Amino acid sequence: MATQSEVPIDEQKEPELLYHYTDQKGLLGILQNKCIWATHLRYLNDTSEGKIVSQIVLDELNSRLNSDAMMQFFGMSPIKRSGKIECEDEEIFNQGVTISSWVTSQDVFVTSFSAEGNLLSQWRAYSDRSGGYSIGFSRSYLQTVGVHFLRNLPGRFFSNSDTLFRCRYCDEIEKKSLKADVEKLVDLFITESRTAKQSVLGVSGIEGFKTPLAIALKCFLPLATRSAITKNEAFREEAEWRLAFHQNQNLMPPDLQFRPSSSMLIPYLEVPLQIPDQQIGIEEIIVGPCPHPSETKKTIEMLVTTHDFPSVKVRDSKIPYRNW
Repeated sequence: MATQSEVPIDEQKEPELLYHYTDQKGLLGILQNKCIWATHLRYLNDTSEGKIVSQIVLDELNSRLNSDAMMQFFGMSPIKRSGKIECEDEEIFNQGVTISSWVTSQDVFVTSFSAEGNLLSQWRAYSDRSGGYSIGFSRSYLQTVGVHFLRNLPGRFFSNSDTLFRCRYCDEIEKKSLKADVEKLVDLFITESRTAKQSVLGVSGIEGFKTPLAIALKCFLPLATRSAITKNEAFREEAEWRLAFHQNQNLMPPDLQFRPSSSMLIPYLEVPLQIPDQQIGIEEIIVGPCPHPSETKKTIEMLVTTHDFPSVKVRDSKIPYRNW
């Protein structure tokens, strides 16, 4: 029987709860400060983050550049074309490369969750000798948290009707779908840019989306979210969802914070979990494998009551994993 993460993304049901794996310090910080951290995309543990979509777009743009004139100048034979819409204008090509690269690798801050709250692989990552925890949030509440965060910071992030997304894992099927979408966007960019350069501006002189740069931004901006949620297929088991916040323009957030790691400082933002007149949507906490499961479970039950989460269900992982 296929697991949730193995079912095609369009056929997967949306889970009621999404789980955030963390350690003792992270659990205390979330319950005490009532906020969660959104980490800069480039500093996550998947080194391909933000690069998959960017490379596909760049490859597609490069395949469209018609450099026959340059090749003939150097006495070389023209390349046989694939029948796709070509780009003969170097300015259009350069603006497309510049904007698509910026869109797909811009500053994005994400908070990671999983549709699976009791994964052995995640306990191996988070259950050190001090123990690990899986915090089960209401998915609908997380959606509200994301929207509320953006509303309180107008102009700093690209607005979106949603900030919570299921990650897409780049297997052969997903890669084929992604390439098809990119091909359509590149077609649109080249066609509109070519038409705009041939047209005459109106009396007002207002161009709107008439320059190659502006047209590129309009065409490739939809790839910003796709880039932030497309992951290497080796991470599929994590069944990841993300709150994703796309920083507007390269602005430096005044409340940007940093935390230490084993090799460098990690930039992050604090995302408040409290919303006026609403109970924070934490439904359960799973205690990961640890030396003293019954005592730890009792401690967490006292902890959630002390921090005004009396209705939170606390349970043990039951996975017989040990690393102590």
